[in-house]
Amino acid sequence: MEIGVFHLPTIGNKQQLSEGMAGRRTDLYQNMIANLAEEAKYLDEHGYYGVAFTEHHFHIEGEEVSTNPIMLDLFIGMQTKNLRVGQCGLVLPCHNPIRIAEDVAILDQMTKGRAFAGFARGYQPRWVNVLGQHYDGLADSDSDPAAYELLKKELYEEHWDIIIKAWTNPTFSHKGKHWTIPSENTFWQAHNVTRNFGQGVDEKGYLTEIGTVPATYQKPHPPLFQPFSFSESSVRWGVAHNAVPITVVCDHELLTGQIRAGQEAAQSVGKDYSFGQGMGLLREIIVADTDAQAMELARNAGAWIWTTFFEPFGFNAALMHPGEDPATIPNTFESMVDRGLTIAGSPDTVCRKLEALFKDFPVEYFWNYVYNEMLPHAASMRSHELLTQKVWPHFSDKIR
Repeated sequence: MEIGVFHLPTIGNKQQLSEGMAGRRTDLYQNMIANLAEEAKYLDEHGYYGVAFTEHHFHIEGEEVSTNPIMLDLFIGMQTKNLRVGQCGLVLPCHNPIRIAEDVAILDQMTKGRAFAGFARGYQPRWVNVLGQHYDGLADSDSDPAAYELLKKELYEEHWDIIIKAWTNPTFSHKGKHWTIPSENTFWQAHNVTRNFGQGVDEKGYLTEIGTVPATYQKPHPPLFQPFSFSESSVRWGVAHNAVPITVVCDHELLTGQIRAGQEAAQSVGKDYSFGQGMGLLREIIVADTDAQAMELARNAGAWIWTTFFEPFGFNAALMHPGEDPATIPNTFESMVDRGLTIAGSPDTVCRKLEALFKDFPVEYFWNYVYNEMLPHAASMRSHELLTQKVWPHFSDKIR
């Protein structure tokens, strides 16, 4: 099993965020990226798969200050040697897919094949509607919510298709509902140069194809992830498109259904997956020397962000049992622990809980999600140290 760390790079602790407008504070941002670098170097030395960053904009409140995960990836990549760097994930509907293909390819080249890519649909209208307003219908999430969600799905899938074409072909063309590449009837003044040294023009000098540069370092392209799958249909789509779905679902029955859906999707494209193969699982893990210490740290870590910021977006669906209304789940730290999203304790306690989890769900990738500055940095590093020395070696031969 590969072990990764998924950062939701919070810029400060509970007190600092409570003071207001923390996201705009340079002192907090500088402290955050220095701490991220120290942690990444530790992970790099001990066999972790990689680090991933989310994408969010306008988070003036200070939660998840991750405006450009690719730049954060490069920052980490330039200070490490083996650690993979990527995104969980880039929100495709409001991006230009060609720019995404180019930027991830540059990251892959600059890290000599340590990049991976994760693509998401987006759920926060404050920034999806602003950045995506040039797509007709993406600026208004209220007048017709069903049409808005359908448009995001269409753009996500078409953008995914364009990115893969760009990565896997010297030149390509595309004609879909939202994109025509190259634009029709585009005369290329340097057609003789392209005809002699490239390709993609007709005999009259009009473009027929374009090609992105550079190519990706990895062939056919960097590994793909699909965060965060709540439905079996999302899992099926991801597996069928050669991506690793990452699920945050906690219920045993629902999670079993997702993994079986992944197996069925793999079979439909000619792959024979064992139960858990090609799947990723996301949990928050905090380890301290004693259970009491770990629980106290965890109470003021991800749980504070989850219950304060994420609950209005319906994220408690990750905690629900079959048929349960997420709105009725108590929005508390205790719910997160009791239902298995947050795993906190001493190394022995965490080992026992993970042993039970992986016995039923032997996934290929495990991602520990971290709200880095919500913990004191020393406690965060101690948690990684205890995980590395006393927990992960029981479950993965990658960690050293």
